[in-house]
Amino acid sequence: MLDEDKRNPRNPRRGRAVDVIVRAVVTGIFILSVFMNIVFILVIVIMGSAMGPAKFDDLQKMGYRKVYLKDGPSDPKEADGELAVIELSGVITEFDTNNGFLGYSENPVSAVTGRLDIIKKDKNVKGVLFVIESPGGGITASDILYREIIKFKDETGLPVIALLKQVAASGAYYVASACDYILAHPTTVTGNIGVIMYQFNFTGLMDKYGVQYVAIKSSENKDLLSPFKGVDQKELAWMQDIVDQMLEQFIDAVHEGRSGLTRSEVKNLADGRLYAAIDALENGLIDEIGYFDDAVRVLSDRAGTARPGIIEYRKEKGLRDIFGWVALNVKPGTFMDILEREKNIRSYGMYYLWDGASLFTN
Repeated sequence: MLDEDKRNPRNPRRGRAVDVIVRAVVTGIFILSVFMNIVFILVIVIMGSAMGPAKFDDLQKMGYRKVYLKDGPSDPKEADGELAVIELSGVITEFDTNNGFLGYSENPVSAVTGRLDIIKKDKNVKGVLFVIESPGGGITASDILYREIIKFKDETGLPVIALLKQVAASGAYYVASACDYILAHPTTVTGNIGVIMYQFNFTGLMDKYGVQYVAIKSSENKDLLSPFKGVDQKELAWMQDIVDQMLEQFIDAVHEGRSGLTRSEVKNLADGRLYAAIDALENGLIDEIGYFDDAVRVLSDRAGTARPGIIEYRKEKGLRDIFGWVALNVKPGTFMDILEREKNIRSYGMYYLWDGASLFTN
């Protein structure tokens, strides 16, 4: 029997062994190929994350391109200047959105300030239109954008206006108030001027499961507002004082930006209420109710252009978008985007944020 197996080149047992070896080699090559592709993508992501704000001189190199919107002349050569549109969408934060191994997508503060830097160098731009769809966000992030807009206007002398969409509340209105003129859609809700700070307390849960909190600290107040100890009314009073100061900062900013309102009038509006567009107009929070073409008309008049080209600066899609379009192309301002950004900012701090916006946004 053994001699017969040796003489037969088509021995089925030998064929099965070869087949197993071939399959193992092919599987190994496939796994290695997948691993190398993942490494390659990670390298691209890291390189992309390390890139700073784009400058006008190397716009294409840094992945930006100027796009002419259909609202302007069909031939850009017919335009007598350009109006730049900048979108401010989602929760306002300085934190990039974490998309896992695909890296991070640009945060609103970087997106806005980067484009303002580009516009400063683009002599064709005669005015800026902010299109805002946001429930607000971090107090510092909102204030940074407010000050960047004020600084941009001072340095360039260009008119800057805002168009509020479905939601432009709290920190989003804070930012809008830095603009020269504010329009709102008839269906806009805005306002919600105020400050919120979140504090959770786990002592009840800890008592239930017999968990004890032990803090070794350098001073009595080092574990101020720790969620693992009982609520201290003295500490709450201290934090309430800080919240009140942040509210005064909000009121000052709106008063500075909205010259038609006295500080007392702004303070009366700063009770956290939301305002429909018509109410916001009556209270002086906005200047006009209208649509995108109305905003273009207002900005054109202020910029002195009769036939402007309407442009945006967009980032080119790279490998991160090809391999991770689901994670990286969530529409800013959607429910999922708001949840993602709230997860980033709610770990600490105070916010100019309308907390109920996630259920109001499409």
